[in-house]
Amino acid sequence: MNVVLTALQEQISQLDDGARLPTVRELMKTFRVSQATVQDALTRLREAGLLTSQVGRGTYVTKSQEERRIVRPPDEHLDSLLILANASLNERCVLVQNYIVDEMSRSGSKVVQISYHNTSHLLDMLSSIPDFDAVVLQSHYENIPIRLLHLLQDKARALVVDGHSVSGVDLDRVGTDWEEALDMALDHLHELGHRSIALASLDTMAQPILSVRRAFERIGRRAPDNARHFGPITLRGVLHPTQSVELALKGALEGLLDEDHRLPFTAMITLGISDALGIGRCLDELGISYPDKLSVFILGHHDVPTEHFGSMSMAGSSYLEGAQQLVKTIHRRLNSPELPPQIIYLGCSQVIRSSTTSPE
Repeated sequence: MNVVLTALQEQISQLDDGARLPTVRELMKTFRVSQATVQDALTRLREAGLLTSQVGRGTYVTKSQEERRIVRPPDEHLDSLLILANASLNERCVLVQNYIVDEMSRSGSKVVQISYHNTSHLLDMLSSIPDFDAVVLQSHYENIPIRLLHLLQDKARALVVDGHSVSGVDLDRVGTDWEEALDMALDHLHELGHRSIALASLDTMAQPILSVRRAFERIGRRAPDNARHFGPITLRGVLHPTQSVELALKGALEGLLDEDHRLPFTAMITLGISDALGIGRCLDELGISYPDKLSVFILGHHDVPTEHFGSMSMAGSSYLEGAQQLVKTIHRRLNSPELPPQIIYLGCSQVIRSSTTSPE
């Protein structure tokens, strides 16, 4: 955010009083950052008296005696941080934890990492541990009970959820808009000429998975007569992205093969599956060569190698940006506890690789 903050201050210094700033979306494109980063910078400039916002009209420069004041992100010291994650965490969660631990260690903070098998197990553990300055709860494809969130709020001054599986609760959370990633995948596959597309996901009722399934079905209902959305296909018994999907995906697909050993769709999108190697092995065992017989598009994190192995087309967010936003959100909450909770959506992008091509 520092680069955005400095650039905006320089831009403001050259504008007249009352000048209108570009929109948030325009600033996102200019600086190539997420919406949350732009909004955070604008918030700090408004707090410094350099900007004012009018609902429905935009953001305007307000010249004052303090217009040359330098606005810097806060540098609070965090003594203790607790990171909680399911024992079956995937590589993305590990990378996020490693980044946070490195960042906190440099400032002398104490970080405790706890993995749990289920929420009952976690509740038992939490009853015997001390309070912390902040807690990061990694939750992506599981439902979190309200009583656990209340307990964590009592044990820490700042609670941030890594993932959007929690809804209807006033707390800070950082995650990916998977529906935006789905739109990118569908746009790409439609451009290639695919008219029959399937969605495969984990067998879970977690909010991110459910929202993408509903969006996939909703878009399919509006598709023209010559297009079809198949599924969603749920991988039975696979509840976490670290479990091998090879057998579950094979069981789901082999019953769909026709007498010519073809699937009823020419492209497949996956969500919540971090095992790109397992996907490839499943298709090899079924004798389905990709991409000529089936294009495969992953919804995931483009800087997590195991999710794409350098060969799968994918759309989604960056684990690194997620980790940075978690650290920033913790400091924001500790510095300004009176501010309303933030729901931060990470920026989505796509990377096209060899797993997608035009259908035969």
